[in-house]
Amino acid sequence: MTQERLTLASQMGEAAAKAMGWLADRVEELVSGLGGSAPVAASDMTDQQLLEAVHDVGGRLLNGLAPMIRETFARLPWSTEQGDPRFPHAMPVKVRGHVLSMATEANDAFWLSLYGLQKYATVAALGAIRNVAETLAWTAWLLEDTDADVRRARAYRLTLNAVDSYRSMWKTLEKTAGTSGQAEHLARFEKRMRDSLISMASQDGISIPNNPGSVSRLMERYLPAHGGYLLYALLNRAGAHPGPARASQFYANPATRVIDYDFKGLHIVRAYWITQSIRLHTELCQLAAPVLGWTDRWGILYERTQREFGPLAAEIERRYREPLEQALAQVLG
Repeated sequence: MTQERLTLASQMGEAAAKAMGWLADRVEELVSGLGGSAPVAASDMTDQQLLEAVHDVGGRLLNGLAPMIRETFARLPWSTEQGDPRFPHAMPVKVRGHVLSMATEANDAFWLSLYGLQKYATVAALGAIRNVAETLAWTAWLLEDTDADVRRARAYRLTLNAVDSYRSMWKTLEKTAGTSGQAEHLARFEKRMRDSLISMASQDGISIPNNPGSVSRLMERYLPAHGGYLLYALLNRAGAHPGPARASQFYANPATRVIDYDFKGLHIVRAYWITQSIRLHTELCQLAAPVLGWTDRWGILYERTQREFGPLAAEIERRYREPLEQALAQVLG
């Protein structure tokens, strides 16, 4: 397909999305005006109803993002818009390539958290939410400066970080298993990628910046509205590493201080973590949208999501925090 046809297809998709968004709003107005039952206020919902409602909001967000992501891959060819022939490896090197890659992988992690928590009270879903949070932090760092050269240099830094991971692999392999063909192969591969990237940056007059630091520092700096370092510590402990703290933070009853593996219950706990996942993912997409050319289509989807999500999130977070605050007051009192 030629670039002209891809552009035309994208424009037609934008127009169709606007029309469908408008039509969906009109259908809602029509249905509500036909004497059907009035929507239940979030404060009147049961815990299970809140879980189902916020899950549905997340599901509509996923369904809206899916065609946008697919069309973006078609519109941004790998060789010219994501990678570079001078770096013939399966890694993005350009800003849009990194943003598209991160948004796609975060969308996958968002799906895991959303549908995992819909089915069960699974603490494993926090690992997927951690992925979304870390991706948001890295994307915020990449796009922090509006200067194109600064963003380009940071994109090269992200690629170099990926190359560094190969160095860690072969050094660890060599340390634990001694000199081997696998370690030597990885070392040669890592050197070839590093040399290609550094040469390309030199040709472009780009100075690759230092690594901005650990993920914990990035989340503290770029995600203060979500808890910053506290969110990192919680998701790192409960979302990634096994141990008693994991069960205590997710399954424990604040009033009885007993761990209850109620996998089919804990509706508010499950709903609460879905709300956190939605918040993180929508913020990530807000950053990605102008870079990936989503603009109007994302604007319609974002407005609809926020309108449905806001009242549910407020009630869910109130019910989630209330027993925690009561238990804390008893301990301190």
